[in-house]
Amino acid sequence: MPDRPCPMKNRRFFQVLIWVLILVNMLVAYAPSSAADLIKADSIHEARTASAQSSPTPTPDIPEDNPTGSYGATHFPETINPLTGLPVSDTSLLERRPLAIKISNGPRGIRPQWGLSLADQVFEYFHETGRTRFNAIFYGNNAKIAGPIRSARFADEAIVRMYKAFFAFGSADLRVLNQLWTAEFADRLIYISDTPCPPSAEHPLCRIDPNGYNHLVTDTELLSEHFTQAGIPQQRQNLDGLLFSTAIPENGESGESATTRYSRSFYNRWEYDPVSGRYLRYQDKYDAPTGSSDEEFEVLSDRLTDQPIMADNVIILLAEHAYFSREPEMWEIGLLGSGKAYLFRDEQAYELDWVRAAESDLISLTYLDGSAFPLKPGNTWYQVIGMSSTINKEDGRWRFVHMTP
Repeated sequence: MPDRPCPMKNRRFFQVLIWVLILVNMLVAYAPSSAADLIKADSIHEARTASAQSSPTPTPDIPEDNPTGSYGATHFPETINPLTGLPVSDTSLLERRPLAIKISNGPRGIRPQWGLSLADQVFEYFHETGRTRFNAIFYGNNAKIAGPIRSARFADEAIVRMYKAFFAFGSADLRVLNQLWTAEFADRLIYISDTPCPPSAEHPLCRIDPNGYNHLVTDTELLSEHFTQAGIPQQRQNLDGLLFSTAIPENGESGESATTRYSRSFYNRWEYDPVSGRYLRYQDKYDAPTGSSDEEFEVLSDRLTDQPIMADNVIILLAEHAYFSREPEMWEIGLLGSGKAYLFRDEQAYELDWVRAAESDLISLTYLDGSAFPLKPGNTWYQVIGMSSTINKEDGRWRFVHMTP
């Protein structure tokens, strides 16, 4: 009887082949002078399309047996992702822990990032010296490449706890590392790698060097497999807490756009797109030292999928910011308890409260009377800003300027 081919060997061969194609195209096909140039080559687009486990699409249809699209905040059906309120095509993805991946947002030359369009939820928050970074939560999708991965901060501890997640990051200040490595989730951490790409389950973080940046990236499927091989339990976690409904809540205000300014160098705008029914992400193009008068934006896209970054829900979350250290600048952000929030969905804006009563809870939204408020089924981006931030609105265009005491 002839030998049968080994499925695992074939699978590994194709994983390596895909990464080789991506790397060859990155190094040979282009030498971009700006972030926008990174997404122009047709050959790279083909490699990215082939490599993506899932592709971001407009919000899928809600199952016929639930025409209102209402799910949560508890007792989610097995086929519904509790982080998006949407059905998943592969329910095995939900039989694992979410993956939290720390992704860079600057300098501008590293944009566009890989994989952000495939994340279920993304947190953006202030770090230091004016910059922001993202903590992206992958659960209902996998991304063949996610990154560039950068260093952790104190606020990431709360995010890892609320999602019961594995956490991939690129080192940290020793005081942050001490807090992470002494936490109960220390066995769910992975950081730093000098291993060249492609990644493997043994070394799921790897280095690629387009244009000299020496990026740290990962493959989310292999990252999850790495922890499985390490013996870390991978069963479905309790991610209850979010309420979803396709019905547009009453008493909203016009929410055409939401601009968040963190600093002269890091600012963004979410603009409602009536065709998709989602918000399109625009990012700072240049430094804007004097404020809104000299801010200039460009669309933020995903280098992996060639898709623009869009969100079904944009949440402006006001939270306490306090110095841990002024030299070097280090911040602690209070993501436990409650505070004020503004939700943008379906071209409507709502003034709400956010609540996280226990460290294992997700952040949920409530009306001002304490009753649960529904998100639109789909992905969510959180813009975390200080409690003393300024808020202005005019004709449906909102502006939030991050301020701390």
